[in-house]
Amino acid sequence: MEKSAFLDAMGVTRWRSADTQGKPYLIIHDDDVDISQHGLVKSVLALLNIDQSQCEFDTEMVKGMQVVWDMRKLRVRPRVAWIITDPISALEQGHQGKKELWQQICLHIDKSASNESVKSA
Repeated sequence: MEKSAFLDAMGVTRWRSADTQGKPYLIIHDDDVDISQHGLVKSVLALLNIDQSQCEFDTEMVKGMQVVWDMRKLRVRPRVAWIITDPISALEQGHQGKKELWQQICLHIDKSASNESVKSA
C-alpha cells in the first residue's frame, strides 16, 4: 500500500513545513501504484508544458498547490483542477474518457494561449 494511502486510511493529516519549497503542481489519484511513470500521464503533462519534476502525485488535496489533474473515482468539491477525469484504469478501457480528456486539454491550452496574448498586448 502506498504510504499516503495508508496515512489517509488511518485519518492522519499531513503537513508541510513553511520553510520547505514544495512542488507547484498536484495530480490527485486513487491508485495504490505510482502513476508518475504512466505513458498517458507523461503525454498529458507534456501537452500542458509541465515538467514531471514539478508535480506531486497524491491521493488528496494539498493546500497551496495548483491541481492540474484530478482523476479520483469519487468526485469531491470544490473541483479546482484544470482537468477532471476518471481514474487511469478507466481511461485505458474506453475511447469516450480519452475523448473527454483531450477536449479538456484543448480547452486549457486555448485558455492559456488567450491569457498570454492578453498579457503581451
